[in-house]
Amino acid sequence: MTKTLLVTVIVSALASGCNSADVKVYPFKAFLLSLALLSQPVMATDNSAQMALDQTLAELRAEYQIPALAVSVIASGKLVYASGAGYIDEGQQLPVTGDTTFRIASISKLFTAQSIMQLVEAGKLKLSDPVSDYLPAFEGSPITIARLITHTAGIKDTVRPVDAVQRRSQANYLTLIAAQGTPDTAVHTFEYSDTGFNLLGAVVSAVSDMPFEQYVQRHILAPSHMRHSGYYDGQQGTAPSAQPTYQGKVLTHAQQRPFDPSFYPSEGLVSSAGDLGLWLSATLNQDDRILGASSYAQMLEPRADTPWGTIQVALAWQVYTKDDRFVARHPGSLRGYKSLLISYPQEGNGIVLLTNAAKAPRFEIADKLIQTLRSSGVWQ
Repeated sequence: MTKTLLVTVIVSALASGCNSADVKVYPFKAFLLSLALLSQPVMATDNSAQMALDQTLAELRAEYQIPALAVSVIASGKLVYASGAGYIDEGQQLPVTGDTTFRIASISKLFTAQSIMQLVEAGKLKLSDPVSDYLPAFEGSPITIARLITHTAGIKDTVRPVDAVQRRSQANYLTLIAAQGTPDTAVHTFEYSDTGFNLLGAVVSAVSDMPFEQYVQRHILAPSHMRHSGYYDGQQGTAPSAQPTYQGKVLTHAQQRPFDPSFYPSEGLVSSAGDLGLWLSATLNQDDRILGASSYAQMLEPRADTPWGTIQVALAWQVYTKDDRFVARHPGSLRGYKSLLISYPQEGNGIVLLTNAAKAPRFEIADKLIQTLRSSGVWQ
């Protein structure tokens, strides 16, 4: 039995005020709008492409012993598939769907980068600006916005997240970072840094005069119709429905990585495969509700080499060429979760992979899914 195929996408479009004539018809055969309005699971057992994807998901989940696995697929700029395999409860009564929420970890950085570029477009900051222009705690530091967004500021991750019991303010977090000392030169080689993106989030807050999570909600999540996404501080907000696991067992509270608002910009977004598929579709289509065309292009321009072979860093995106195709990706990983987003901007294709398994081989899983997408004709 196949899972729901994009019913929620159509329903969301209608709920946001679209006329039914404006709703796009997705591949794998058109679905009757009346079925979407009923919001019931759509059976597409006569569709070989969907069946192949469903079967591949089920096989991969079983092969790698992943409790919850969710995937969305974009083909030629359209979200054509959002589904899942497995369960989010130990009693196996609650199946994973395209709406199941996970901690997406470092994929969150792409939303922080888009926020920065929105403020650049608005003329409120420049990538060449020193961070000290917006964060007084870093007065005298030569670090620029561009260096933070490309992981070339020389900022190390020495301050760790804390839970709600130890709650510290953003100001205290920034003071701790500044106290550890910042590099005295502006130019450094690539060194992946969560801290750097947390500083970018603080810049977004300072420039926009609103909390970072509110800015992202208003300027990216809402325009992308991401209704199952948000931030969680351990007590309030959008909590993940898929709990983190290691070797099939749910991590205890003490074993889980804390939900720290200071780390929202680098790792804090909670989202679903369906929602991320909507956002990725908007990004691949260069939706002007989020950014202008030149900013999308600028975000994909290689800026520095990385230690990962031919992969280079752009503005948050990791970019490279594989099989003569330009690829832009971002993985995510924290205790009990593995995620991966891979896109082919020139083709308008992309895939989002979310899991709640600490050792899920996300790149191998993505390769097998991509093989299925190409062999079934979903991707050319």
